[in-house]
Amino acid sequence: MIRSALAGLTEFALTALVIAVVILAVLVPVALSQPDPAQVLGLFLLGPFGTMRHLGNVLELATPTMLTGLAATLIFRAGSFNLGVEGSFFLGGIAATAAALFLPLTGMIAAPIAILVGALVGSFACSVPGYLKVRFGASEMVNSLVLNFAFLYAGIFILNYYLRDPNAGALMSHRLPGDFTLERLMAGTRLHTGVIVAFAACIIGGIWLYGTRGGLNLRIVGAGPGFAQHLGLNSGALVMRAQIIGGLVAGMAGAIEVLGLYNRFSWTALPGHGWTGITIAILARENPFLVIPAALFLAYLQVGGDMLARNLAVPSEVVGLVTAAIMLVVTATAIFRHPAFLRLIRDIKGQEQAL
Repeated sequence: MIRSALAGLTEFALTALVIAVVILAVLVPVALSQPDPAQVLGLFLLGPFGTMRHLGNVLELATPTMLTGLAATLIFRAGSFNLGVEGSFFLGGIAATAAALFLPLTGMIAAPIAILVGALVGSFACSVPGYLKVRFGASEMVNSLVLNFAFLYAGIFILNYYLRDPNAGALMSHRLPGDFTLERLMAGTRLHTGVIVAFAACIIGGIWLYGTRGGLNLRIVGAGPGFAQHLGLNSGALVMRAQIIGGLVAGMAGAIEVLGLYNRFSWTALPGHGWTGITIAILARENPFLVIPAALFLAYLQVGGDMLARNLAVPSEVVGLVTAAIMLVVTATAIFRHPAFLRLIRDIKGQEQAL
């Protein structure tokens, strides 16, 4: 366990060095185009640490992506390139909303029950592509990508016909009861108790992955399916377990996001936190412990970029390009070394040759 964690930490440190170089290479030209380059660099790099409110914003933005990053990490560790985390996040949010509106619950158990419902419903978006992969050998990447949008439109149908408030003036649900909302932790921010769940989930996930037999078996299946078969491991069952657990975590993330930040459900498009979670899993080298700093780093970039766009004459599009360039360089080398991705490329080439 310690050796694996140290190896991941060393690789993460090298990634951090690459990130620092890329930030300087991309951000310095932008800063030099402004009247006060030092102010641009200082606001982007140090602004998120300037006040407790900005620090709270970083933690707030990192909360859902910590959980989706953990979900993607567990799925990728099983050797699967399932993209259903985004769909699970969306389903978790709308299922938690339905539970809050229809379940006659009050008090301290209300929000946890709604989050549990969101996790259970959200797991479908990952478990269905996983089952199709295990049972029929269908590409989980293609299936999950298509099903994400199928689940989106199914959710919009439910929102429109069963949860919609006709007096709201837009497509959104009825107002969530107060007992189902998560408690705020920091005045002046929207930081809520879900951040504690996110930190705890990543730590527990890391302990399970590196410190238990189940986690070891999962890593063996992901690293070498042939070797796992030689050891007598049930690869299909282990892969499905990872899909279900990952979907549960991503669904929980969607439920926490809705109950922590909104008083109504109003998503009419995929919110994007699942895609960000996939990036975080790659950035963290599929290490649950490192998902925490990876999510905080992306949130830090977003808050710094927002501060540039709001306070200086730096267009938001430029800020987006800076962030995209950083993430492109960071993830490019990692994704092309991912075992599941390499197997996917080989399968595609084999299909092309067969045709």
